[in-house]
Amino acid sequence: MNSLGRAFVVTSAALALAAAAVPVASADPVQTVDYVSDEGAHPMHGTAHYAGPGDEIRVWVSAGILKVDVQSGFTDLRVEMSPAAGDTLHTGTYTGARYRWSEAPAGDTPGFSAVTGGLGCGDDYAEFTLDRLDRADDGLVTDLDATFVQRCGSPDGPATRGEVHFHA
Repeated sequence: MNSLGRAFVVTSAALALAAAAVPVASADPVQTVDYVSDEGAHPMHGTAHYAGPGDEIRVWVSAGILKVDVQSGFTDLRVEMSPAAGDTLHTGTYTGARYRWSEAPAGDTPGFSAVTGGLGCGDDYAEFTLDRLDRADDGLVTDLDATFVQRCGSPDGPATRGEVHFHA
């Protein structure tokens, strides 16, 4: 084998070893929901961290409303986010969101609802950002990165700040 052939073999072997040493991204699903509430915030209190698979986290869209459900032992949480009437869910920031229950028609503002332990607000002031919202061909949510700030009863009341990361 001439020197050019030996150099090719050595270079090929070195490239193969380098490629084998490159870390591969994890294919494991990520499912987390976190929030921190100011003193006096409602309906969420204190701080919480939920993570699948130990905690059951489901994300889906129904009738144009993005729904996030958490079941953790005897604790439950549902957060719903929706666009204003005439708009569809997409990545971006939604400001001026007000309370909207799932069965109510969309209003002039984006909608937001949070319920935990059977308690909700009914007078939500919120904003939320969908940094990532991907769906499979059948419409199921496969990837979601979202943040929200929710206040109950007043636009400047105690806040709950939360985030959702769901990658199936």
